[in-house]
Amino acid sequence: MSEEKKKAWITEHLATVIVGLFTAAATITGSWFMYNQHTKDKMTDQRIEEMKRYQEERISVNNRQIAIIYSEMYDLMHKLDVDRVFIIQPHPEIRHQYLSVFLEVDRNGISQVKDLFQNIPISDIPKLTKILATNNWVFFTDIDTQVDSPRALALMRSLGSTNICIRQLVGTQGEWIGSLVAENTKGKKIIETDALAKLKATANTIQFILPPIN
Repeated sequence: MSEEKKKAWITEHLATVIVGLFTAAATITGSWFMYNQHTKDKMTDQRIEEMKRYQEERISVNNRQIAIIYSEMYDLMHKLDVDRVFIIQPHPEIRHQYLSVFLEVDRNGISQVKDLFQNIPISDIPKLTKILATNNWVFFTDIDTQVDSPRALALMRSLGSTNICIRQLVGTQGEWIGSLVAENTKGKKIIETDALAKLKATANTIQFILPPIN
């Protein structure tokens, strides 16, 4: 075999080997990427499932907590013989900007506070907010002379509120998280000492399980 033919044969076979090596490397690299992506997909799926389970468990816990709170509110309404009981909550949880009522029980024929008391900016009722946030106990027997907040007074009048007793709710760090309210709408009198004891007992039961509004 001539020298030129030898060189051509070597060059041809060397090219074949190089192509084979590149092909093998590409196959290995592709397989690794596929395996890596499959592993990532499995981890992502696992995280999603864990998050779903966590959310389902949290909803279940919240439902149980809310059921207990409603039971306590109904019990309080009947013990005090008032027209309605509700909870005012500041939100969002981290930085309070609004006040809303979502949890409420009332007697038949009584208009619901939560129909009107939704996402009220704290800046619109700063005086009432300060009273709720800084006082452990508030008792209104004459809203026209005792409520020094035009919007809050207008809201109370529109709801027919007369006697109103309010107990502060606090979190585990002693921070204000809401206010438990019991009130009448037809001029019936609430005995303050009786209301104070019963609202305190109810507040102690519900304040540490009250879900925040976000």
